[in-house]
Amino acid sequence: MAYLITVDHLAAIAGKRTPLMPGLVEWINKTCPAYQIDTPQEYAHFLAQACHETDHFKTLREYASGKAYEGRIDLGNTRPGDGVRFKGRGIFQTTGRANYTQLGIKKGKRDLFVNSPKLLEQPEFAVWSACEYWLTRNLNDAANHSDGDLLKKKYRGNVIDVSPIEFISITINGGYNGMEDRKKYYARAKSILT
Repeated sequence: MAYLITVDHLAAIAGKRTPLMPGLVEWINKTCPAYQIDTPQEYAHFLAQACHETDHFKTLREYASGKAYEGRIDLGNTRPGDGVRFKGRGIFQTTGRANYTQLGIKKGKRDLFVNSPKLLEQPEFAVWSACEYWLTRNLNDAANHSDGDLLKKKYRGNVIDVSPIEFISITINGGYNGMEDRKKYYARAKSILT
């Protein structure tokens, strides 16, 4: 039988209830198992990251304007206005024209999210986009390590030793932004789910 996530789980991890939680729970339970995110340990890591990236499950859109992403070739932002248009959305804050395009290709409609960026703010696509990210970066492999294991991670040209939560956090965020919060949410999620 599948492990089910509840609104109570999300509220306990976040420390509060939010209006987004029922919709997120519906799509987490529908989508995550198809991406092999289906054990308490995997969910603890996945939901800890989601809690941080969504400001305690309060938003599926980055608060910043997106202007900081303007002209970022690494994100595929090659046209004027791309930074704002393709700012972070979804539970892992998908950012940039290139990433929006990739998700459209995965859905069989190349320009689906390019033409309608706000689709990623809907719980269905917010969860799905995070699951795609998780799977394509093999994050279950890190999630299933013991917390005390040291994993190798290439970071800014160097190979460093990191814990599983650090490995996943750096992969999702690109650095150490919010690391202590991510660790706190993971510890909380693990105590609630495992």
